[in-house]
Amino acid sequence: ARFVSTPQVAITDNDAWTEEIEKVRGATLVVDVHQNWTGPCVAAQSTLKKIVFDHGDKPLKMFTADASKLTALHDYAGPCEPLFMVIKDNDRVEIKGLDAPKLRAAILEKLGVKE
Repeated sequence: ARFVSTPQVAITDNDAWTEEIEKVRGATLVVDVHQNWTGPCVAAQSTLKKIVFDHGDKPLKMFTADASKLTALHDYAGPCEPLFMVIKDNDRVEIKGLDAPKLRAAILEKLGVKE
């Protein structure tokens, strides 16, 4: 069995959010929005790794973002509940809480994968 890491890139400032999220077209973007005191959702890693393993040949990018550091995520600062954004061409789906089946379904839908 090969180990597949989930290459999540941390978005640490507003410029990176603009470049990596707002300006990107054609790729499915998954953002794990977290609080500075909680960090990214560890429990979601197995779900994300499986998607990367199964669909790594598709335009898929994974990110983490601290809500307290980014203007675009200011409204999400505070609660400790996990929040995932699945974005393609600025069309965004939000999944609150760790609902692995819902997260997986949203990512696959944006990738255009039928199961």
